[in-house]
Amino acid sequence: MNLNEVVDIIATSNRNLFPVTDADGMLVGVVLLDDIRNIMFRPDLYKKMHVTRFMSMPPARIEISQPMEEVMRIFDKTNAWNLPVVDNGKYIGFVSKSKIFNSYRRVLRHYCDD
Repeated sequence: MNLNEVVDIIATSNRNLFPVTDADGMLVGVVLLDDIRNIMFRPDLYKKMHVTRFMSMPPARIEISQPMEEVMRIFDKTNAWNLPVVDNGKYIGFVSKSKIFNSYRRVLRHYCDD
């Protein structure tokens, strides 16, 4: 995928983090909006630059089968706010530390109300 195709995807999205997968859906990296902001508005680079030049590796991956305690340890260790979730390397989605905390607060409120 070239930069032009990435910019087209970003234009229709409200994310700032994008997975990069191979033809089989295996996660090979991520593109952070902040990392390409300086080249996004350079049409002269649209066909020349490909995603492999500006993607990066996430600080960690979450396996879909990992228990929540381990997931939180990984978030603490990496200081990340979003991490990709994989199933034997195949990209499933992203998990957000803030969404986990929000879910945890909802559960706590539910138990406090009982």
